[in-house]
Amino acid sequence: MLREAIQVCTGLFLVAAAVLTALQPLAWPFLAVAALFAVGVFYERTFYRGAAAPSGGGWRPTAERFRDEESGEMVTVWFNPATGERRYVEQGASPPA
Repeated sequence: MLREAIQVCTGLFLVAAAVLTALQPLAWPFLAVAALFAVGVFYERTFYRGAAAPSGGGWRPTAERFRDEESGEMVTVWFNPATGERRYVEQGASPPA
């Protein structure tokens, strides 16, 4: 539900920025910031939360587990201490190598 609220707010921000820029062309930085927010939200939804298990060595499962709201599947958080990266892996997926 929070993701949807963020998407709606980002869309409204983008529309408001476009209208403001149409009325006052010097407000283009406002539109640029709104576009960056929209790209960030799109990136997070599309690329960041992958369901595939991480590849490569050094990955360890953490005690963090939760149910994904969209798929209904249990998700385990994996952590790579060498890079500090975190991955969210569905329980049914194979563990990283």
